[in-house]
Amino acid sequence: MLKYILKRFGFAIITLLIIVFVVYCLVAQFSKNPFAEKLIQKQNEGGSNGLTQQEIKELFDYSVQYHLIPKLNFNEVQTTWTQIKLNPIIRFGYWIQNLFTNSENPFGAPFDLNLLKSTGSSTIPQYFFRFLKYSIIITLPAFFISACLGIALGIVAGYKRGSALDAGINFFALFFIALPSFVIAPILISILFSLNFPPNFINFNNPVEVEAFGVGKMVLSWLPPILIIVLGSLSGYITYTRNQVVTVLTSNYILIAKSKGLSRKEIFFKYVLRNISIPLAAILIPSYIGLLTGGIVIETYWRVPGTSQVIAQAFPNGEINIIMFSTVFFTSLSLATSILVDVSYTLLDPRIKYTQANPYSYLRFAHAYYQREKLFKSYQQQIQEGA
Repeated sequence: MLKYILKRFGFAIITLLIIVFVVYCLVAQFSKNPFAEKLIQKQNEGGSNGLTQQEIKELFDYSVQYHLIPKLNFNEVQTTWTQIKLNPIIRFGYWIQNLFTNSENPFGAPFDLNLLKSTGSSTIPQYFFRFLKYSIIITLPAFFISACLGIALGIVAGYKRGSALDAGINFFALFFIALPSFVIAPILISILFSLNFPPNFINFNNPVEVEAFGVGKMVLSWLPPILIIVLGSLSGYITYTRNQVVTVLTSNYILIAKSKGLSRKEIFFKYVLRNISIPLAAILIPSYIGLLTGGIVIETYWRVPGTSQVIAQAFPNGEINIIMFSTVFFTSLSLATSILVDVSYTLLDPRIKYTQANPYSYLRFAHAYYQREKLFKSYQQQIQEGA
């Protein structure tokens, strides 16, 4: 087991490095230099528009400091530095170097330092985690509600397959699968607004809003985004659970259990629930990670100051350090969850064992082929020398 876990961690680190490298290079290649954009904007407004030579030099120095452009002599590229970009691979090397050498701020600083000052943060992780709690407030309750309700409805639909109840549950699931959240959200906003629900998310850390609306209104303002997430994720749990239940109920061991005279209750707890719990465990935690990272539409409509908003605002501003921290955080979380799910299989079902690697792997075949070629060449050389 320990060897398997260590192997999975090794592959997880390799996967993380590949994802981080690809994301960094793509963002670095297609994002703009915010300091150069600031200068260009001022020039388009009419000349330097009040920017002194010293201020232009500061923008150039910031670009060099953040590794947006190579280290050049300002006097030589004074009029062309805004069109110069450092190679993304070289920038990635600087980013990795900073990650391991800068103990105080390994993920660097945002281009706009006012982002940190506005939240009282000193590093990007502190800044990011200040918004994470708001995403958790709306996604965690929605996850528990949708998972419990979806699994329950899926079990009912599986047991009543072919009935009117099964058809109704399937229609409900397919309806909300086909209808995207950006269509449901404005409709729900109109309905709930007519019922005197607050139109936006009320921040519990804002005493002015809490005092103006009260605790009751604050809690009510959280319900619409939670409801939208529940409706959007409920369908997946229903469909997946129903398919698993139908597969188990049509298996041979269920027929044998029925022939032994076991009651429906005994069959459900001994066979059905036990066998569907293993595949369900594989999707529950990863599905929550998906909810946590994919709430951009919900957070935009209800103005929830969550992590999706932070990431969405970072992309157009070219805040690559914020984007990379969110990538590292959520990718690490997903990979750790994947390892945890695999390990939990043995706890849910002791029959599952982790076996040794297949001896007939491609690597072994390649190694054997190389050894044969090497041996064959040595024999040929001996024959030629003997001749």
